[in-house]
Amino acid sequence: MNEDELDLHIKHCGELMQKAFKEERPSEGYQHMQDMYAAIRSRSPEHKARLTDQLESGAWFQSQEALDMGRGAL
Repeated sequence: MNEDELDLHIKHCGELMQKAFKEERPSEGYQHMQDMYAAIRSRSPEHKARLTDQLESGAWFQSQEALDMGRGAL
């Protein structure tokens, strides 16, 4: 799995986790959470460094996904 596919997988696991908890299926939610964390831990050092650079540059906060997440928090 390449970096983009891995990030998409992590995002998908998070979405499934949120849905399961919202629908009161906690054991399924916890499984998706574990899958998400395992995928996060599998990122290469280079991948982590690129993500860190993006966060520190502020580029992530300009993405549509980040903007949508911010709107959901209001």
